[in-house]
Amino acid sequence: MSKPVLRFSAEGRFRILMVSDFHAGKQYNPKLKTGLEALIEHTKPDFVMMAGDQILEKDTPEAVRAYFCDIIEPILKRDLPWGAVFGNHDRECGIDIAEEQKVYESIPGCLAEAGPEELHGVGNYRIPVLAHGGDTPAFYIWGLDSNRYMRDWIPDFGLDEDTRFVLPDHFNDDSTDGTPLFDQVMWYYDQSLDAERAYGKKIPGVMFMHTPLPEYLQILRNPEECGAVGSLRSAIGCSEINAGLFLACLQRHDMKGIFFGHEHLCDIEGQYCGVTMACDAALGFNMSGHDDLRGGRVIDLFEEGTVQTFNVKLMELMGRDAMRDPDYFEGGCKYFIRKL
Repeated sequence: MSKPVLRFSAEGRFRILMVSDFHAGKQYNPKLKTGLEALIEHTKPDFVMMAGDQILEKDTPEAVRAYFCDIIEPILKRDLPWGAVFGNHDRECGIDIAEEQKVYESIPGCLAEAGPEELHGVGNYRIPVLAHGGDTPAFYIWGLDSNRYMRDWIPDFGLDEDTRFVLPDHFNDDSTDGTPLFDQVMWYYDQSLDAERAYGKKIPGVMFMHTPLPEYLQILRNPEECGAVGSLRSAIGCSEINAGLFLACLQRHDMKGIFFGHEHLCDIEGQYCGVTMACDAALGFNMSGHDDLRGGRVIDLFEEGTVQTFNVKLMELMGRDAMRDPDYFEGGCKYFIRKL
């Protein structure tokens, strides 16, 4: 099965639609697919990136494939290229994510790859976006696996079973979320350096992962200085341990934007040290979320090396039809539901 080639338009633009956090299990709200259809029809992307927590409660590769092809039918019927990274809950779907990745790669249009076997995580890859009228990369789309929880590292790192990663005076919101590990950081750094050597210049890029990096909190805590735009309605989950990915991006000076899923109630974008960072506030209807935040994020790449981003809300496109049906909502009435 041949893979599509990504290329800038004659106008020098390439559009990515990012969606995340479907959280769809044995039953899922049909508005999930309707919402994806509305977002694609409105934004007309060149590429769709799914930023984690796509699948729950599917215990065979066949079940995963049937479900996923149904959900992303708006992508498949348009022959759109797409990618995905894994979230913490993808590891709870019933099959190993290495098997899940194989399922993804068997579906038309998939450009996500498992990545080097020696690295932590599954789904560490880069995709070139070629220059208009040329065959050299003008941009890279990077996918990284942010892994699951810090406690998963205990056997690998030879730590005591009762190791506490989150101490009383903690850095973030008392979460135990994971992050790309140091071998993944080195892989990015080396791949970026190799590209510069091959093409005689730095190739700008955007990076996608599920769990936010700790540096994203700088934007949330310093909104005026970082030009923050958007909503923050819950604490942010990120690792207490920093593997140095953001600093590696600064040192390579090629990363224009880093984008995250995971945060259902945050869609803030801003810049820290010249790098745009943002969440998309989730698309799913089967988990905690606010109806007026649900949607996707557009990331426009420009061939001269710049990036622009903005959120698109389902309620702006679908009105009342974008409201959640409580029968499909695991959180019940304890979460706010916007009323029109």
